[in-house]
Amino acid sequence: MTFLPSEGLKTAGTGKGRGEQDVASDHAPALTVRDRWDGAEATVTVQGEIDVTTAAALSGHWDEVAARNPQRLVIDLAEVGFLDSAGLQAFAQVRRKLPEDCPVIVRSAQPRLRQVFEITGLSTAFVFE
Repeated sequence: MTFLPSEGLKTAGTGKGRGEQDVASDHAPALTVRDRWDGAEATVTVQGEIDVTTAAALSGHWDEVAARNPQRLVIDLAEVGFLDSAGLQAFAQVRRKLPEDCPVIVRSAQPRLRQVFEITGLSTAFVFE
């Protein structure tokens, strides 16, 4: 899923494979989300900024992943440069939708992003790698 500056928030098919689609947003820089499955383990790779203009669509993508009942979810944030409170809410929602015995691993978060999780107390809900 890719979020690009445009008019309003809308979904546009891209002909890309499952787990990837384009979404446009007024004020947001591009945000790309891809998921990859290895058996019952899902890895979701996020690139760009997670903010109020992109968090709802990102949460929707994570809902689709959660609906497939992964036994382990890895969220790769190596290419995420910004995360606001709306983004934190999306993380909290995906954690709540999955069973407690399904670990949610946040991989490669930049130090300032990890600090946001720690300051808000959300770091205890995730495993950081």
